[in-house]
Amino acid sequence: MQDKWINKGRAFYKYYSETDKNTIEFYVEGLGWMILLKENIEIVSDNWFSSMKFTASEISLNEEETNLIIIKNVYRANSSFIDNENNVKYNLHFDVLHLYADKIVAFH
Repeated sequence: MQDKWINKGRAFYKYYSETDKNTIEFYVEGLGWMILLKENIEIVSDNWFSSMKFTASEISLNEEETNLIIIKNVYRANSSFIDNENNVKYNLHFDVLHLYADKIVAFH
């Protein structure tokens, strides 16, 4: 059973590393849909106060416990997002998230 979760963790890590998408959504049991960013995003407007910077996410697998995934900069989509310069597209939800692979239900 343990090998199944280790493989799931590695598959998630590989998908994040090799996909061409700029954002990856994944569903965590008990937390809902989360977003990972593949690269830094800076949204600059003519109003300096409404400029936004989003730092890329990072994923690593724990060496000792390989079904434990460590993710930095985990975002959630802003449910009230309207496409204008004064509204934030993502909200930083976790600076660092330690997550067991069996809690990831789906990713795309």
